[in-house]
Amino acid sequence: MDLHEVEAVAPGLAARIAGAERGQARRFAFRVARVACSVADVHDDTALEVARGGLEHYPEIEELVKLWDLERQLDSACAASIGGDPSTADIEELQAYGDCAKARAVSAVIAALKPDALAAAREATREAFAAGCDQHVLEDLAGELL
Repeated sequence: MDLHEVEAVAPGLAARIAGAERGQARRFAFRVARVACSVADVHDDTALEVARGGLEHYPEIEELVKLWDLERQLDSACAASIGGDPSTADIEELQAYGDCAKARAVSAVIAALKPDALAAAREATREAFAAGCDQHVLEDLAGELL
């Protein structure tokens, strides 16, 4: 799902993110990552700790490598499940397979770490939608934080 698809699905949410202050956007990105991990049933300690810790405890290189490895493993499992490249699959197809949803949730955690806070919030949101997060839940979260 590209950013313009997020804007097409949830234009109000995209506008809130675009108008957010950097600190608000960063907090939102990590909260979205936590929600995505919960929805996708991610139990990986590293992913959960990074999503919970935000930038208060910036992950060590080893933790980042674990996240990237986990994402790669889940993407491979997802590709095997759908019989093709996950990057070309639609959201419904990704949400239908647990490994695909988990891969997108881990991607949301990784996205939340991006240097640009607004880009982090947008990308974490995009990945959270692909992981199966409900639009209304994310909009409510934006209402609290942005």
